[in-house]
Amino acid sequence: MKYAITGLLAGVLAGVCSFSAMATPLPAQPHVYVEGSAEIEVEPDMMTFTLSIQTVDIDLAKAKADVDARSRLLIEASKKFGIKAEDIATTALNIRPEYEYKENQRVLTGNNVSRQVDINLRDLKKYPEMMKALVDAKISETINTNLTLADKKAVEEKVQTAAMDDAKARAGRLAKSQGQALGAPWSISEFNNRGNERWELTPNRQLMGSSASMKEDAMSLQRVASEPFEPGVMKISAQVYVVYLLK
Repeated sequence: MKYAITGLLAGVLAGVCSFSAMATPLPAQPHVYVEGSAEIEVEPDMMTFTLSIQTVDIDLAKAKADVDARSRLLIEASKKFGIKAEDIATTALNIRPEYEYKENQRVLTGNNVSRQVDINLRDLKKYPEMMKALVDAKISETINTNLTLADKKAVEEKVQTAAMDDAKARAGRLAKSQGQALGAPWSISEFNNRGNERWELTPNRQLMGSSASMKEDAMSLQRVASEPFEPGVMKISAQVYVVYLLK
């Protein structure tokens, strides 16, 4: 029994030490802890169209045939704008029976057959023409669009490097103000280890743009298709948290 209590106490102490180390991830020697940040503006170079193709019919085969036909029409229309097969993604068919209650009995009223299609348009100059073609084809009642970057990872890496440069410059200024020399980094993190974010483990990176998304009904889309289109700019930011040792 004495051994069991001792073992339990040792486990508790180890847990406390581990928690303490996690709660204060800082070195014992002199150091400076800084946050580096950076933000750059980029022009979006890709538009993603998301269309939901849906039909409700009591005849399941007829509903499926209609969705399949409009899916093929959408793919053919997209290829006319130079969109490659790898920039078109379709989901599997989703089939769901729909019912109504009549005289306390559930009665089948139709079969809802749907499919989602995502299309990446890499030439934004073709956006108005393509939107008009999709609206005129009456493939879907709603079209969601989202402006984004084709190579988002490369831009994230660029802004992350800029955030590291900012962190080093900040740390250097702080060290110099106290007559110290900046040493090597002791830890580098995308997470704020001293805040609640360490529990969420979410990198502090953002891609923002005021014109990044749009959802319209069919009549509004008809107007949009004939109007000038300006993609604007998007902002991408990054933050890093770095502990530098002092020499």
